[in-house]
Order: sequence, then C-alpha cells, then structure tokens
Amino acid sequence: MHSTRTSTALVAACTFLLGACSSTPSRESAPVQVDAMVTWIERVHVEAERSQLAIAESFERLNVIAAGRFDKEPAAQAYARFVQATDEAAQQAKRFREVVQPMVETAQPVFVRWQQDLQTITSEKLRQRGEMRFAVAKQRYDAITKVAVPSQQTLDAYVKELKDHAAFLAHDLNPSAIQDIQAGVKDIAKTVLGLDRDLKSCMAAARAYVDESSLPAAPAR
Repeated sequence: MHSTRTSTALVAACTFLLGACSSTPSRESAPVQVDAMVTWIERVHVEAERSQLAIAESFERLNVIAAGRFDKEPAAQAYARFVQATDEAAQQAKRFREVVQPMVETAQPVFVRWQQDLQTITSEKLRQRGEMRFAVAKQRYDAITKVAVPSQQTLDAYVKELKDHAAFLAHDLNPSAIQDIQAGVKDIAKTVLGLDRDLKSCMAAARAYVDESSLPAAPAR
C-alpha cells in the first residue's frame, strides 16, 4: 500500500515537473527563436519597400485624374488604372499588416527571455557586456516598431482615402467633380510624403537589425 502511494506521488511529481518545464521555453531553442524574429524583420523590410512602390503608383494614378491630364489616355481608362492601382495598394497594405504584427508577437518573448537569462550570468563583466548588447539590440528593434506599426495604420487609412475617391468619381467623372477632389488630393499628398519618409526609416532600421543580429551563415562549399 505504501509502495503504491509512493509510486503515485512520484508520477504526480514527475508530471508536475514536466509540465513546468514544458511551459518554459528551452534555452537550447533560443537561437531558433531569434532566427524566427530576424526572419520576420527581413519580411517587414521587403514589404515596406513594396508598399512604398504601391503608394507611389497609386498616388500617381490619382494625380493624373486630379490634374485632368487626359491627353495620353481617355479619362475612363485613366480612372480604370487608378482603381487597379488602388486595389494593388490595398493588397499590399494587407501584406504589410500580415508581417508587422507577427514580428511584434515573435520579438516580445525573445527580449523577455533574453533579459531574464542575463540575470543568471554570474560573471559581472560578462553580464554587463551582455546587458549593453541587449540594450543596443532593443534600441535597434524599437527603431523598427516605432515607424512600422504607425506606418501600417497610416497605410490602411491611405487605402481608404483612395477607395473613397474611386467611389466618388465612379459615376461622376467630369471636370466639376474633379474640381471637388482637389483639397482631398492635397491632403493625401501630405500623407504620401509622410508614409514615404517613415517607410524609408523602417527599411533602414530593419536592415540595420538584420545585419547586426542574424545568426552566422554557414560557410560556402
């Protein structure tokens, strides 16, 4: 009877310990987690660049209509190109959103565990060196999110503005309607300038992080 109780207690204890261990990420997997985060940062860089191109193309198409420049193509064709560019900008905004949020979600546990592990280092010199490297890496990462997150939100708002103008002109594409959108186009131009600046900053920050924090590459064979 005593033996049975002891065995049961041991099984329960082992189960508890296994559960506790499984709930905490293994230090062995830390480089894999870091690599996953860096991969998302790389994707943010790529999609930021593509977003920049999509914004430039869609705004140029809107500008053609706002300026009434229909000497190279009929107004209906210019409008169709604008709608197409708007749709492409909307798709790109979605792709950008789909990489920014995972980057944030992947990075958060990496930095938390990194900071925790630094506190376990008994060598004061090594711990201080590690804390300095952590601070620099966190600063580089924060430089990305500082522009990536608001840029994603601004890009979504920009696309909504494009769609509003497309809907406004769809059945009313004439000189007086074009005159009515002039003020709105000027406001959109300011948004475009800000987005272009922020996306460039996002790309530069992402590239800096990847260059400094990527795992060593395997030697070429």
